Amino acid sequence: MDKSLDDIAELAESIGNRFLFRGRVDLEKIVKTKRISFIKNNYGNHFLGQLVHYSKKFYIILNTDLLEHSESGRIRFTIAHELGHFFISAHKAQLSKGVSLSFKGDLNEQECKKIEIAANHFAANLLMPKAHFTRLAHKLELGLAGIFILKAKYDTSIESTTKHYVNLNISASVMIKWKADHTFHYSWCSKLFREVTGIKEYPLPIRFDSRYISEQVAVIDSNALEYNETVTELSRWFSTVLQGSSEDILGLEQTVKLGDFGGITLLTFRKVD
Repeated sequence: MDKSLDDIAELAESIGNRFLFRGRVDLEKIVKTKRISFIKNNYGNHFLGQLVHYSKKFYIILNTDLLEHSESGRIRFTIAHELGHFFISAHKAQLSKGVSLSFKGDLNEQECKKIEIAANHFAANLLMPKAHFTRLAHKLELGLAGIFILKAKYDTSIESTTKHYVNLNISASVMIKWKADHTFHYSWCSKLFREVTGIKEYPLPIRFDSRYISEQVAVIDSNALEYNETVTELSRWFSTVLQGSSEDILGLEQTVKLGDFGGITLLTFRKVD
């Protein structure tokens, strides 16, 4: 029987807490304890990592073509994702039977997408155990200022740390991920954001402007900024909010580049009494 995402988060958190040392989860120790071996090689653009089962043994394959120049946080998330396939019993059972979990393997695209979501959820909660993460996050400044500290603490990527931050409802926030060509990729919001703004639509009615993102990137580049920060109106980003209306509250807009992976714009709002 498939585990729920809540069950997966609880499983990952329990493992993460067991291998947490000075705030950082020791992935190498988990891999060694479970007698999993690494294989590092060049595989072009086909995948970042894969968990495979061969001759009664599990291997994590890492694609050096895509990961060689990546920050340690992205590499760690890739390893944690593959550990998700190992620890989620339904995934492990499929691999043990010789079934591929990849899109070009033995499962249809919908099944593979569900599997990948579960493994990503496991990875985030393994690397950043919920209780530990939440306790620390609430002591820090809201938005990217605090997220950068969390990223350094857990040795995770900005994207995974920001999404986990939003998932755990630390603030009324929206994460807007954009591609390297400054086009829209996806958006994600906290429950608090929906409560504060009253926006219930799914998917979020994002008003995305590629030219505006290019302008923000230019500001970051010309000033050598870690990220750009400004005040924004809710209507600037949401098509369902009328400019100047009572719903058009002010918030914090922060934009950070992710190199070849595009970037993130994080919006944070406070409830107006």
